[in-house]
Amino acid sequence: MRKSIRNKLAALIFLINMSIIGITWIMAVFMFKPMYYAVTQAELSSTAGKIVSAIETEGGVTNNTLEQISGFVNVGVCVEIADKYGNGMVLFEGIGDACQIHSGGNGYDFFSQQRKIDSAQAAALRKAVRENARDNYNIHLEDELGNRQAVKGMFYAGEYTIIVSTNLSRTESIVAIVSSQLQTASIIAVFLSLVVATIMSTWFMGPLMKLSNATKEIAKGNYNVKLDVKSNDEIGRLAHEFNHMAEEIQHSQNMQKELLASISHDLRTPLTIIKGYAESIKDITGDNKNIRDQQLTTIIDETDRLSNMVGSVMEYTKLSQGAYRMNIVQFDIADMCKDIVYIYSHKAEAENKSIAYSGPEDAYVFADAQLMERAIHNFVSNALLHTPENTRVVVAVKVQENGKVKVSVFDSGKGIRAEDIPHLFDKYYRARKDEGRSGSGLGLAIVKSIMENHNFRYGVESTEGLGTEFWFEI
Repeated sequence: MRKSIRNKLAALIFLINMSIIGITWIMAVFMFKPMYYAVTQAELSSTAGKIVSAIETEGGVTNNTLEQISGFVNVGVCVEIADKYGNGMVLFEGIGDACQIHSGGNGYDFFSQQRKIDSAQAAALRKAVRENARDNYNIHLEDELGNRQAVKGMFYAGEYTIIVSTNLSRTESIVAIVSSQLQTASIIAVFLSLVVATIMSTWFMGPLMKLSNATKEIAKGNYNVKLDVKSNDEIGRLAHEFNHMAEEIQHSQNMQKELLASISHDLRTPLTIIKGYAESIKDITGDNKNIRDQQLTTIIDETDRLSNMVGSVMEYTKLSQGAYRMNIVQFDIADMCKDIVYIYSHKAEAENKSIAYSGPEDAYVFADAQLMERAIHNFVSNALLHTPENTRVVVAVKVQENGKVKVSVFDSGKGIRAEDIPHLFDKYYRARKDEGRSGSGLGLAIVKSIMENHNFRYGVESTEGLGTEFWFEI
């Protein structure tokens, strides 16, 4: 199929070139004579018009008139002026003995100067100008030798017969020369057309062939393939879109691999614990109620942790891939924060800690309320996890001068090392490992995805020994 397209393109280019050559042949060989004759006749009409203007200016045929007319006559052009009876001829001879109108003998013009006497053909021509066309008469003459002559006749003011003529015999030699040159030029043009058609079709099909090969690589599972975009035309934009498609496919495949790796990573530990305790109950502690109850409780706790991990992984995957459909509504985030503080107050009290809200009574914002609640929950649970006993976690809401609302969660922990801060929102990154905390490693990564889906600013500020602030702006 690819070869067929290339051949069709080459044939099209060759056909266009042949059409141009054909048109050139038609114009040079078949249309040259008619066009040349038309141009010649137009030149004769222009000369006749200038003669008439000169006669009008001088009020007749005078010496000044003849001087002006002599300036209009070019080599190869004859001009004759006679009275209305065909007598008193004035002749400006430009063709010479080849003139078919003026030949042989002596005659006299208006000023009694000796001239070649006109032939019977000239007399008949003047008569035709006077009687038939009167002021406009165009003919072509041809003798027995094939010599041609164009004639323009005008009968001016009922008094003067003006005849302007030129030789057309040279057109035959011109056509013969042009035809000979065209034959050589056509052979060269045909050869060049074949070469250009082949080169152009190959050049045009080259990017498409690369695109086809790259598509095959994608089909084989090689998503690292990338086309080199060298132009900004339609093919260049197609290559750019292909590269974007390959990147998106590769990203999707990487996300699938990461999802599988994440699930494997997160599920391995609780599954091992569950299996270990189940085997222990079966083989060792099944008859000891107290130990069995403790081990069953551990199994239940690990099962809950396992369920939470799977939920976090799935939630993160949907958010990071843009598969979550947000529901943007207006809601009171201050009221939401107060509810979250109340929910965590019992947990904080049980751990000998406290949690409080700071901010206005209401603060209405536009966002996905469910996702904002999830983000605040993650911040608060993370803060309580790292806040020592007898200290406080504060959830603060502040309406800023630019109209945005800043939500902050402060803890009173040991703070975060400066080298850890840039990586806190990366999935599976755990800072403060020395405290022995555990988790899925996705809490802050989920917050990051939530904020980026909303295009909200977010961040963390921390000083070692003084505590940490996690925040975002709506």
